[in-house]
Amino acid sequence: MTYIIGIDAGGTKTNAIIMDRQKNILFSVEVGFGNLQVDFQEASCHIWKAITKCLGSIYGERCKVIVAGIAGIEAKNHRVRLERFLRERTLLPIILVNDAILAYHAMLGNEDGVLTIAGTGSISYGRNGDKEGYTGGWGHLLGDEGSSYHVVMQAFRKITAEADQACPHSSLSRVLLHEISAKRAEEIKEFIYQANKGEIAALSVVVFSEAVKGDQEAREHFYRAGQELAKQTARLYHKLQLARPLKLASKGSLLEKNLYVQSEYEKVLSSMVGDVEWIRDEKNVSATGALSLASHYIEEE
Repeated sequence: MTYIIGIDAGGTKTNAIIMDRQKNILFSVEVGFGNLQVDFQEASCHIWKAITKCLGSIYGERCKVIVAGIAGIEAKNHRVRLERFLRERTLLPIILVNDAILAYHAMLGNEDGVLTIAGTGSISYGRNGDKEGYTGGWGHLLGDEGSSYHVVMQAFRKITAEADQACPHSSLSRVLLHEISAKRAEEIKEFIYQANKGEIAALSVVVFSEAVKGDQEAREHFYRAGQELAKQTARLYHKLQLARPLKLASKGSLLEKNLYVQSEYEKVLSSMVGDVEWIRDEKNVSATGALSLASHYIEEE
């Protein structure tokens, strides 16, 4: 029996699975971040570590193809470099795609629609027949609106504004300062400029905790994230000239587990697009999208 290795490499973690042609997951492993824009060398090593654990499992010898959806694969010359890195280490066929494409295939298969991801970063990917396209996905320096990283950075910018205006720090600001062991606003620069994208985004859990406790400022950060994600999704809907009802899937912690983001996103998007068919499957594993992509590759071969 032929098995497939599917890899979902994002800004926080890399999940790798082995599955059969019936989409049954036989083996899974999780290692560190795989976003090549965070740190190419370290991310590459994490991806290879996940592959070696799969190949070293009892199912490894029957694996015939590796399909990896990787955040940051399209920036710079990352695709060429990673292909070279992996081909020096394995003879198996390798398919490298953006992580959004992998997740799209896991949720929507070959149907037309849009997938929006909001985790460490944010991106929307969609297809309409032979047309495909993105909105968002520009990375944390140019965009990532609606992402965990963006939420946290907005909260830190509020701290700097409070300092500049000689205003007392809000409850949320004080909690965040304490979380990074800072006593004054000026001390946040050391954390921000030394931490990587994932470490900053991880503080969204702190903001969420305060929102659950009733902090309105924390909730507003998430409501705005939902609004930004809805605008991003609607732009892609119009860009691809998709028919209604729009088939829409969502992935990532902010759209799957954060009710403040999720509710605002769905409300605003419905008002902007109209008829939406929500594709929901919280247990869906993005790496299973490898099956659809591998099938196409095998047919072409």
